[in-house]
Amino acid sequence: MGINLQLLGLQAIPRLAKKFDVELDGFSGFLDLYGTPPEGFRKALDKCGRILKFLFKEFHISWWDVYLNSDIGMERMALARDMGLEKDDVVLDVGCGRGYFTTAAAGYSRRVIGLDPMNGMNRHGWWKEFKETISELKLTDKIQGWKADAQSIPLKDHSVNKTVAVHCIRNFRNKQAIQNALREMNRVLMKEGEIIIVENIPIARNKSQEAHLAIFRCKCNYSPSDIYYFSQEELLKIFRNAGLKEVRVEVVDYNLSAAPPIFYLDPSRLKKEQREKARRDYIAAVDMIKKYGETSPPALIIKAVKHPK
Repeated sequence: MGINLQLLGLQAIPRLAKKFDVELDGFSGFLDLYGTPPEGFRKALDKCGRILKFLFKEFHISWWDVYLNSDIGMERMALARDMGLEKDDVVLDVGCGRGYFTTAAAGYSRRVIGLDPMNGMNRHGWWKEFKETISELKLTDKIQGWKADAQSIPLKDHSVNKTVAVHCIRNFRNKQAIQNALREMNRVLMKEGEIIIVENIPIARNKSQEAHLAIFRCKCNYSPSDIYYFSQEELLKIFRNAGLKEVRVEVVDYNLSAAPPIFYLDPSRLKKEQREKARRDYIAAVDMIKKYGETSPPALIIKAVKHPK
């Protein structure tokens, strides 16, 4: 069982337990992981694995049950629906990561190619988890995984109907790299095909979304691996600079913990003058999550159609 699947399990277990009227003695829920040191995180995952094995054996639940009862799974399925994927589509999922959206896209399309260089920080073993997930969900006949850079996609021109990037472009090196990737995504599209980008924006509509933004801002300020959310204006400017026109924008707000920024602050890694402020920011963010919960802010679905030249 990969960490990918266990993380989904941590979100899904409370819903599954309620459905089957199972008492969870001392279960550490997803929100309990905020502020938890790495060793506590590992223990929570181990306990999650034991509970899932019990549910598999006693109630014959499947990994699809886990995926569809997790916030991540529910949000990705809703996105695949609202993005307008169709049953005959061949989809290129750029920046697929562990395959959260690739899985959802397979339920709405004919075939999906998950593409990712898997060379970022803390990504060791992600291809293994991607393959485990696809195998557990019995999707090996519909999904392929390719290790490649989005700035040099190993596909011929006019190869796919849809190119998508879901919650990933902030992981690119800079805005120029994003624009290069968008041009490549446009190149491999068939005529009248669509580029579709999904990104959260830094707007909170409730306290749980405010808590999300607080912990994510803390993570971006004190960890080198993340870029804070782009505004709608910044995202549209990136599209225009990549030469994409007739862009359409839809705002969706599922209010789920769908891109959870779990972050444990280790002040010893920071400069001495940063440590006290970092502690205060982190404690305040974790306190907000404990009080209000944590859900992802609204997201933009941005589409551009490839027209004949």
